[in-house]
Amino acid sequence: MGKTSTGRKSWFQQLRNKYRLVLMHDKTFEVRTSVTLTTWNVIIILSTVFVVLTALVYSILVFTPLKNYVVGYSEYNTMRQIVSNSSTTDSMLLQLKAYDIYFENLQRRLNGELDSAQFALIMDSTKDYTAIDITTISDLDKQLRNDVEKEDLFNLSANTGSGTSKENFRSLLFFPPLKGTITSEFNVSEGHFGIDIVAKENTPIKCCLDGVVIAAFWSLQAGNVIIVQHDHGLISQYKHNSQLLRKEGDAVKAGDVLAIIGNTGELSSGPHLHFELWHEKIAMNPAEFIIFN
Repeated sequence: MGKTSTGRKSWFQQLRNKYRLVLMHDKTFEVRTSVTLTTWNVIIILSTVFVVLTALVYSILVFTPLKNYVVGYSEYNTMRQIVSNSSTTDSMLLQLKAYDIYFENLQRRLNGELDSAQFALIMDSTKDYTAIDITTISDLDKQLRNDVEKEDLFNLSANTGSGTSKENFRSLLFFPPLKGTITSEFNVSEGHFGIDIVAKENTPIKCCLDGVVIAAFWSLQAGNVIIVQHDHGLISQYKHNSQLLRKEGDAVKAGDVLAIIGNTGELSSGPHLHFELWHEKIAMNPAEFIIFN
């Protein structure tokens, strides 16, 4: 123990031993400068220089374009970007494929090639629909229906066929599917091809124009859906209904009740109507033609 303690003291003493570093002229031996150092001072200075140099090199490699020359970094960054772009492209392709299938099925239904028996009408068993009277027409509905009939009778643009322009659609008298608050606007860039309207529970959903029901079915995302074909190449869609009150092939008038507002489908987060208006496979903003509040 004594030897060990003595050895430690001797080692620490060596660290504290002073040395003089002298800088002198080689020929005249003139002392230009001198520095007194200990072994401990030398260790601290060398350690500090090493840490500073390491931090400097790391900063240069990480925060400057020189990092692209580090072996392996460029390949990793490129691969990460490729994976991200591939994922985005796959999502876009899947969405485009879904829309292609949707319009293909819609075209088949228009041509009578798709059997309506393939689709089941699903009702919300927790709702009581017996108290809803869809046969009584209010005075306001009667007046609006008369206005629609007069408008169609004397409106020359109403008989121009599928070539009707967007401006001419504004001259049509659309019946609001329901009165409520718009919670989500029309936004094609975000894939929202219609508007969402919130209203009271069990509110009837009404047809916006005269037409024929071409589809009445249930889907996983949109729930109970009903689609109506109108003149001028117009198609209206009503989604997330709790109950459908019309079937495929029914002729309907503007203001006729089509369904009951609901909360069906995976894309629904509460009772509302998702309403879309299409013209020859082009989505239009319903708020430009219909007043909902």
